[in-house]
Amino acid sequence: MNRGIEIVHEFGRHAAVTTFDFHPGQAGDRIPEAFRTVAAYLGAAGIPATGGAIGVYRMGPAGMTASVGFEVDQEIPGDGSVEPLTIAAGDTLRTLHVGPYERLPETYDALRSFAARHDLRLDEHVMWEEYRSHPEVEPGLTETVVHWPCTRVPSRVTR
Repeated sequence: MNRGIEIVHEFGRHAAVTTFDFHPGQAGDRIPEAFRTVAAYLGAAGIPATGGAIGVYRMGPAGMTASVGFEVDQEIPGDGSVEPLTIAAGDTLRTLHVGPYERLPETYDALRSFAARHDLRLDEHVMWEEYRSHPEVEPGLTETVVHWPCTRVPSRVTR
């Protein structure tokens, strides 16, 4: 279930991430390991995570790419397995999904419907999620903030 949809302007973010390719339904096992890898890197480098856990997802012709990690204040140097990522500034649709990850497609459908009703074009190639809940939280109480970049569709003027 989503808790309201709003258009927000994101001012850009830096993250430390691990990136991997996957097909929908196959990311579940790799995501926890990616978080552990990034957390270990940040701890060893003495770099604090300044925001929550995030996952940035890009769509491609052969599947998806996930960049999973934590927000940081500035670009990190990386070490080969952990790399810097900058989330660009811009407008996004944002909503809070409460419930199991398996029900996230319903939230994405709600974002698509909202965009269609409000003359917005969604970037079909990238979106990101902020994970607010600890992994041990009951799935029905899991909170995920979904961000989907969007632009206004130019209105057509007829004469």
